[in-house]
Amino acid sequence: MPLYDWPEYHGDTDALWDRIRTAGRDEGLDLPPGLEHRNHSISAWMDDGLVFSQLCGSPWYRHHRARARYLASSVLALQEAPAGQYFSHVIVRDGLGLCTLDDIEQAGDARFAFNEPDSQSGVHCLRPRFDMDAQLAGGLHSGGHRHSIDAVLAGDADFAAIDACSFRLYAGLYPARLNGLRIVAQTPLRPAPVLITAATLDADAAERLQRSVLTALAGGLGDGLSAGRGGQQDHAGSHAFVGAANLGAEAYRVFEDDARAMPARSTPHA
Repeated sequence: MPLYDWPEYHGDTDALWDRIRTAGRDEGLDLPPGLEHRNHSISAWMDDGLVFSQLCGSPWYRHHRARARYLASSVLALQEAPAGQYFSHVIVRDGLGLCTLDDIEQAGDARFAFNEPDSQSGVHCLRPRFDMDAQLAGGLHSGGHRHSIDAVLAGDADFAAIDACSFRLYAGLYPARLNGLRIVAQTPLRPAPVLITAATLDADAAERLQRSVLTALAGGLGDGLSAGRGGQQDHAGSHAFVGAANLGAEAYRVFEDDARAMPARSTPHA
């Protein structure tokens, strides 16, 4: 679960996996006893031995769906989003005089922080408004949404697009730090990150795994997840990833349409 499996929330993620394993046993599946709590490259996500993971919907649909089978869509604890959808907050450092997207655009020299170059929530969601290839070329590659927030707070960058689920996780850990930020916009709704398994898994096992995920998570996890398998966590509130819904793979076609609408790249990037 690399997108939201921050170290402080490992207990939450373990509890989520326990629910899926229990449902899997009822389907006759002997699922691995635990999740790997470490970052993975995209090649690891696409490994033929992958049992379960989570991936940003835009790169999954555009590049990887032939090797990573759709199981479900993440349901995030966002009041502004229907189940299975999400959005990003565009944040700036307070005190810069940047109050709107127009202000950022007109500033000209506002530096951008981004989690990954092919991220929907951190980059592509801003393409309708900005020349994102120029922003990437002159921006700060932080490696994660939480690091992008830190970069804006520290003055290493001036603005960023932050997945609203990651923003909620950060708020649970560091609520006082948010006093130094201003949210200036909310990006359009898009399908939330996908839950996936390897495409090499046989069809019957994949169907049983999908049923296990939906049975375990479709009802929502509620505040009870926040304690996790390891006991009481030291952060406030529940985990922002609260369940799963079956939107179907075709719901992610919007990302292909978005890609066609993107301006041509002026400089190549990974």
